[in-house]
Order: sequence, then structure tokens, then C-alpha cells
Amino acid sequence: MSTFFIRDGDSVAAGDYDAREAVVVWHQVFNEVWEPQPQDSVFALPDALVAQLDKADPARMHDVALSWAPLVDMGFHEAFAHLSELATLARTAVSQSEKLYVEVTEQP
Repeated sequence: MSTFFIRDGDSVAAGDYDAREAVVVWHQVFNEVWEPQPQDSVFALPDALVAQLDKADPARMHDVALSWAPLVDMGFHEAFAHLSELATLARTAVSQSEKLYVEVTEQP
């Protein structure tokens, strides 16, 4: 299972999905730009994605969850809750001038 984290120890566990692929999808939906992610086991999320998560309101999170949930065979409410947790983590990272990372420990 993968984990999203910031250096102070706050983290959010990823669900049963490919975190690299999810980051690309979220980045596309929020920013309409595709950015390939490194194949490293730990990498920083794109700054533009973190900025969008930081300022995302519930309506925007709703749209992203609707777009992403079917791609990972996840229910809308579960996807919305997960993205909301990530948005909270992104806000913490931004407020501390930190990066938001993902550690990919295994592929689903």
C-alpha cells in the first residue's frame, strides 16, 4: 500500500490503487495538463497539483472524485473522503512550506 506524507510525519494511506496513476489522473482533472510521474518509490507530487488540492472547495473535490472513482473501481463517497484527506494534508504541507510526497510500496 502506498502512503502520501509530509516530512513532519502527517500521512494518508492510499487505497487499493496505483498511486502513480492516481497522481496523473488528479493532475489532469485539476490542471488539464498531463505530467508523467517518476518511477522512484518516493517522489514529490507536482506543485500545481498540491496547490489545487490546497485550495479545492467541496464542489471541485466532488468533480474530481466523480472523474477518478470509476477509474479505480471505488465508490464516489470513498473517493471523495480520500481526496478530502489528501486536500487536508496538502493544506498542511503548504502552510509549512513543505512538499507533499507519495511512497509507493507496492502496486495493487
